[in-house]
Amino acid sequence: MQMGKVSEITYKRSVKKKLSSDLEGTALGVDAAELLLEDTTVVVSSNCILKWFSGCEEYYLQKTINMLYEKGGQPEYLQLEINIPLEYEEKKLGKIIKNFDDASKAKNINIAYCRVYKGVVDDVVAHITVLGNRNNDIKLMDRRLVKPGMQVVMAGTIAVGGTAVISSLKKDELLKKFNPGFVQRCVELKKYTDIEKVMKIIPKNDTITLHAVSDGGVFSALWELASSADIGIEAYIKKIPVMQETIEVAELFGYNPYMLDGTGALLIICNEGENIVQELNANGITAEIIGQLTDGKDRVVINKEERRYLEPSRGDEIYKYL
Repeated sequence: MQMGKVSEITYKRSVKKKLSSDLEGTALGVDAAELLLEDTTVVVSSNCILKWFSGCEEYYLQKTINMLYEKGGQPEYLQLEINIPLEYEEKKLGKIIKNFDDASKAKNINIAYCRVYKGVVDDVVAHITVLGNRNNDIKLMDRRLVKPGMQVVMAGTIAVGGTAVISSLKKDELLKKFNPGFVQRCVELKKYTDIEKVMKIIPKNDTITLHAVSDGGVFSALWELASSADIGIEAYIKKIPVMQETIEVAELFGYNPYMLDGTGALLIICNEGENIVQELNANGITAEIIGQLTDGKDRVVINKEERRYLEPSRGDEIYKYL
């Protein structure tokens, strides 16, 4: 069994089917939820660190913030629940909390809640929840209401988050093949994981709905987007933006970059993708129209004459290296 999210079949059969709620946030592939209160709308997103590595506190906080942006949330508070092994060193715990505190301060987020439990686990497991108010300048549609013919724009490039993590962990191996400058650029791809700049531009355009690329990479994100809307999707692989650093690291270690953690990229469903792409490009953000929603249920990636049918995510390539 792959580490990470449970399979789509498991989720539909043993999670969604057992829930009485029909809110959008319970749909497969939706990573944030709106909570309608009396005078405000709160947006919440969450994540779980299943495998510990240096810098994961900052990385997973950014990943969770990106998910909050799916529903137009403005991050304000962080909630932490951490489970440590029974004999875990207190000094190590203190370092984890300090790392979370530093990461949250860098994002101007307050830690509103923090609980630590001891349990029968082999390593630390952390549950991260980010909460914020809804930005009413961003008009977003319930994902289940999107229609065939709408365009799919991708802001950012594939696998920058995963590439940065692997490059940091495998730096010595990379240095055996590449020059130090190139390796450092690979590690520094983490600076492209923040999509806040994209979110500042989107309100000016015809945005319908959003989906942050995350676990399982862009192939998983395309599948989740279509599955949550119960619709078909076509994407053109030559149109999907990718950096040369991402390609080189993937070739060295032999994994598929389209299935690697894609934190830092955002899928945008819209009617006039050209306007969004033009605005993003003018502000130094890589963006392309990579496909469109279609009738039926087929989820397809097209490469010239070849049509590849996407499948539900079976995990993320990144867990092979953590």
